Amino acid sequence: MSSSIKFLLPVIALVIGFIMFWYLVPKSPSFGMFSGTDEVNLMRFALSFLTTIIGVVLGSFYRNLRALQATGKNTIEKPLVFLSEMTRSIDLWLGLVGAPIVYALLLQSTGSMTLPGLLVIALENGFCCLVIINGFVSQTETKVKDSAQPSEGKKSTDA
Repeated sequence: MSSSIKFLLPVIALVIGFIMFWYLVPKSPSFGMFSGTDEVNLMRFALSFLTTIIGVVLGSFYRNLRALQATGKNTIEKPLVFLSEMTRSIDLWLGLVGAPIVYALLLQSTGSMTLPGLLVIALENGFCCLVIINGFVSQTETKVKDSAQPSEGKKSTDA
């Protein structure tokens, strides 16, 4: 695959994700960070979502640094190589994929919060995005696993 296509695919995915998310945002000012406003504030929406994405990147960067430190290294030998590897990190991409879900939860819970407060919460939620998403995934996997196992109280009585 050529390098221009490798760059273009994530950009297209982000644009499609933003369009779909914008389509799903209620147009009435009755929920989350839009309550009490006359219309959806595009600048507030864009800044808070961008801050969530920055939180995802910083969280992934932090986890990659901690993993490197866990191997016993105290310095980064080649910082540009490290940054390049970080952009290909599964941790980063899982966070980016989960960011719209975490951001939707943020919208539901922020009420009429001030913009600075919203940006701090968005940064924190982005940083912890994988923790939130992994919580959903593990709950779903547990429910599926529990429903697939037969209950121990019922035993077959074939004679």
